[in-house]
Amino acid sequence: MKFNHLFYNSHVNFKSISKQRIVFSVLFGLASAVLIYSFFYVLREVDRMMFLDFEERPIVVSESDRQLFNLFFASISVVLGNSIAISFLLSRPQKVFSRRNNKRNKILNDQAFLGFNFIHWFAKVWFMFATFSSQFMGSKFITNFLWPSIFLMIVLYFDAWKTLGSVIKKGRWKTICIHFITFLLLTFCLSKLNIIDYESIDKKAFNARPTIEVPNSILKDELLERHYYDNLIFKMDFTEGKNVGLFNESYQSIEFYEAYSYIDDWKNDMAIEFTHRAMPKLRVNKNIPIKSIKAFEFLLFQYGQNRIIYEVQNEDAPTKNLGNNQLKYSISPSLLNVFPRRPYEPPRPPYYNYLDTYKFTDTIRVDVQKKVRFNESFVTIEDLITKIKNSYSSSTLFEYVYTEGTTYQDYINVLSAHKKAILELKRSHCKFDYDEMILQIHRNRFSIDEKLNAERFRLNKKFQLLITERFQ
Repeated sequence: MKFNHLFYNSHVNFKSISKQRIVFSVLFGLASAVLIYSFFYVLREVDRMMFLDFEERPIVVSESDRQLFNLFFASISVVLGNSIAISFLLSRPQKVFSRRNNKRNKILNDQAFLGFNFIHWFAKVWFMFATFSSQFMGSKFITNFLWPSIFLMIVLYFDAWKTLGSVIKKGRWKTICIHFITFLLLTFCLSKLNIIDYESIDKKAFNARPTIEVPNSILKDELLERHYYDNLIFKMDFTEGKNVGLFNESYQSIEFYEAYSYIDDWKNDMAIEFTHRAMPKLRVNKNIPIKSIKAFEFLLFQYGQNRIIYEVQNEDAPTKNLGNNQLKYSISPSLLNVFPRRPYEPPRPPYYNYLDTYKFTDTIRVDVQKKVRFNESFVTIEDLITKIKNSYSSSTLFEYVYTEGTTYQDYINVLSAHKKAILELKRSHCKFDYDEMILQIHRNRFSIDEKLNAERFRLNKKFQLLITERFQ
């Protein structure tokens, strides 16, 4: 019986394949790569638009991260396009690839099913995971999962090399090197293709809801100290000509006096038991002069709103898109002296000045500016914390002095340092573990430990943020 050695010595005779079929296979593979790349590109943009940030703006992907995403999508697309081209090229039996030869079936199976089945399995895990994690991890998603992405491409491309090595005997390494260089060039060129004009989409979204760059803060309110009801938000930003404008939550321009109707409607919509804890939020550009903010605070104070919340930047990448951090603040009655009544204004109703109930024998001046001065001495923010702790007493009043050049960021720097000093004083004078005590109180709101609650009340009464404010 004659031994059929065709299976063991098989090689591709490209002369038996028509030039039209080779050209069509290449074009078909390239078109498939572009189509697959377009699918991934559109999928990413749809995913990005579905996960808006807390101001309903699209999640912005940096150009460097976007290019890495594009390279990853392009490399997968070129590998799959290569598989489609090879499968189409060898889909018909020709000499060595006769129907009695299992090698042809193996190659077609590897190129037509293995790659796509692997991508299908991988996509179910990868894209489902990426959808719910990349939006919260930000740029860390790229750095953390860059190596798995590279290994994925190595596995898929080695499968293409295996096919080339099994069917090409003459000039095998030369062909593989040419194929590899071509693969890199096609991947790089395809990654430069932008299917969607994402820049115009982002521009329109940000024009409708501009970004307000709130200030940094060395301290923030803990999550457990925040209440579970929606806060009314007022925004302040620069308008044309560097004027300061007030906006509602939808970024519609409003006048200062209109704030009362927003606050009144908001409180009417709230449950009665929450009304006394209502605190509107101020989302303010960090470069706005502090005088504009204090003028608005005094307006709120006249409306009976004694407490507000300052929004500060959230540096935590997983939650940065969900909202800003915050600092609670009680409006100082000293603003009555900062903004005295003008002759044409109607008489103001009497206001309760809680500072009058304290007997202060000493006043410490804090000049709030880029370079902070504490009792006529320039200090850093860390030194300011130490000096406030050492100077704090029930008979000492701190006076914030502003200049025309004082910005909102300068004010938050001092205020956050002051609040941090008070927090450290509470921790050092607490009979229990202060952080654990606060946690236990908030975990058991309906069965508060009387000892813990009494200790918290004692500390809050002993260490308060009591300040007066004036402009130089």
